[in-house]
Amino acid sequence: MISEEKYIELIENVLGITLEDNLDQKKSILSPVNENQYIVAGPGSGKTTVLVLKILKYIFVDNIKLENILVTTFTKKAARELKERISNWTLMLSEELGIGVDYDFDNLLIGTLDSIAEEIVSKHMDVEIIDNFTSSAIMMQNLLTDERNKDKRLKQFIKKIKNNQGGVSTSDINNQIQTIRERIYYDMINKEELKKDADREAIVFEIIDDYLDQLNSRNVMDYAMLEEKFYELLKNGLVDSFNDISVLLIDEYQDTNLLQEAIYFKIAEYVNKNNGNITVVGDDDQSLYRFRGATINLFTEYSERIKKELGINSKTIFLHNNYRSTKAIIDFTNDYITLDEKFQESRTTDKPIIIPTKDTNEGLPVIGMFRNNLEELSTDLSELIYALKINKEYVVERHGKKYDISLKKTNPSIAVLNNSPKEINAFNKKRLPYYIRESLSYKDENISVFNPRGQSIETTEMVSLLCGLILQSIDPDAIIENNLDNIPPLTKKTLKSWRKYVREYMEESNKELLHFDEKVNMNELLEDIKEECELLSSDSSENMVYYDIILETIVQTDNAINDDGLLTVNQVFWHILVPIASGAIDIDDDMFDVDLEDNVNIMSIHQSKGLEFDVVVVDVGSDIFNNSSSTAFKRFPRNGGITHNLENYLKDYSTISYDYDKVSGLDKAFNDLIRRYFVAFTRAKSILILVGLNSMRYGYKGDFQDKIYIENVATGWSRDKKWHWDSLDNLLNI
Repeated sequence: MISEEKYIELIENVLGITLEDNLDQKKSILSPVNENQYIVAGPGSGKTTVLVLKILKYIFVDNIKLENILVTTFTKKAARELKERISNWTLMLSEELGIGVDYDFDNLLIGTLDSIAEEIVSKHMDVEIIDNFTSSAIMMQNLLTDERNKDKRLKQFIKKIKNNQGGVSTSDINNQIQTIRERIYYDMINKEELKKDADREAIVFEIIDDYLDQLNSRNVMDYAMLEEKFYELLKNGLVDSFNDISVLLIDEYQDTNLLQEAIYFKIAEYVNKNNGNITVVGDDDQSLYRFRGATINLFTEYSERIKKELGINSKTIFLHNNYRSTKAIIDFTNDYITLDEKFQESRTTDKPIIIPTKDTNEGLPVIGMFRNNLEELSTDLSELIYALKINKEYVVERHGKKYDISLKKTNPSIAVLNNSPKEINAFNKKRLPYYIRESLSYKDENISVFNPRGQSIETTEMVSLLCGLILQSIDPDAIIENNLDNIPPLTKKTLKSWRKYVREYMEESNKELLHFDEKVNMNELLEDIKEECELLSSDSSENMVYYDIILETIVQTDNAINDDGLLTVNQVFWHILVPIASGAIDIDDDMFDVDLEDNVNIMSIHQSKGLEFDVVVVDVGSDIFNNSSSTAFKRFPRNGGITHNLENYLKDYSTISYDYDKVSGLDKAFNDLIRRYFVAFTRAKSILILVGLNSMRYGYKGDFQDKIYIENVATGWSRDKKWHWDSLDNLLNI
């Protein structure tokens, strides 16, 4: 144990961190063990550093044992990085003190809430946990049983949830049923009352019940079921391993749902009993997961809620010094997040603006690149990205002043952020991500474009090979495939495309496959085709991601439903191949750990959360051509949207407060969109570029009669239809 003064000296001399430079960080890091904190941490404010230094202070100054500290993070990757930094800094400080390191960092409980729940629940029962993609595949199989996906009442219900926009595919139905099932748990819905009152949508609960019966019969749980079980164990006082927990640190609290809050409050009871503290860290302006049940007022009203529930007082600390971005980017994002007056009502009370540090550079102005059409935009944008990536000079002159748009470094990290990273839209039209990949590949084959969400995973070359090889092994003459009933036409088309791809592959490679008749050993089959799959997966990071995800899906599904290690051929079709071909599998970002520094990364704004890049390109409207209602949801909402409709459907069966009396669905849709672009803009360290069509720059689509204005939250419109950034003159337009 060392003194607080010695600890301050150590972190300054060894880690190069001076606490006097940021008194808000100092207050948080040096707080007593029994001081509960509510930390509102703005983008780039060093929250990870604060969390690590708080933990090190508990270890070195307060003599808290590692096993008495519990930390939850939003992703597995964040947990790994946090644990690694704690370990490294502990070793550095111990070495400086000249003491032996006898810390067992395996005793430090850091992980996502789900990973911690799995660790605890598995000690009380023999259960297997399936990931979201496997859960979706099993749900799809239940949806397709007895042609339930064709039920007219079900389609009408899903269409109503979707605001009657567009068609309703089998994949859409499956996604919405999955969301309803998860929200039943996350919003702590009285399911029996909801089922009792169901009318035309009763079939939804039949499908969910069949899904649950299937999982329960085999001691399998999905994440929502896991969290509910974890809560039950805590509520009944059965988690003895938490008896000595004295520190609970929760990161990204703004994305907490009601069930998770209930779990945290139960753990807080253990902490309170031990005279410890619960500290939550988050930022309401960066809350992106309302569609998954995250409720913003659980964060903004946290202090009041935990005071009312447990009598715990929390000290509020604002971390608002930005260590990430240039002053120009900070000023731009401050302006953006404060221009909509109505939005301010949804923010944490007395929230200060983001401020630069004394070492922050002014940096380049925020750049705008807007063109008449997608072809011009993609050509010029790709040229700029290429120049930045290879450190090629790129100088523009505006109003008599020259601007050198470069970083003076080779291979900077670059991200292109979109509402959707899909390369081809539902109408088979190529989008900006497609053209960027094509153009950069043409310029330099050594530049790697990474966009794992750019294609529907079931149509990729990697999945065609893997699933096609399975298909040929279990049904070489397509006898079973040709007799499949009750599956959508698009699913049949995908199965046929897999088979065609693999037959051509086998002709070239002379590969001989194992053949199975009625029973299939998936382990043997996967081992037999492993070499071919790994060869293709080594071609690109994306192929590796697709292979890992589909392989994990197959293995988990096999483990969940096999009998004595065997599946029937029908089970392989209905539980594995048909769900994958139907689009039930989505990319889980926590599944892969690719080095993003070396790529040109194309991703959704949601994917970028928690990341930072030297250069960030934000697409604010490359595919918005007019003021159509079909694009309103991603630029200027006209209604509450799908999430609001779902909340409205469930609200009478939950104890959660959706703020229906205070905030309309439309206002919440605006708030969500404002937060989304705030997250996008604040990912940039040195260069921030907004791109789109000229209709976005000038705010209207020309018409032979009049100007038709195209309002867009991302380009400075507030919901009262005022344009605060008229003609985007606040940007350096190039």
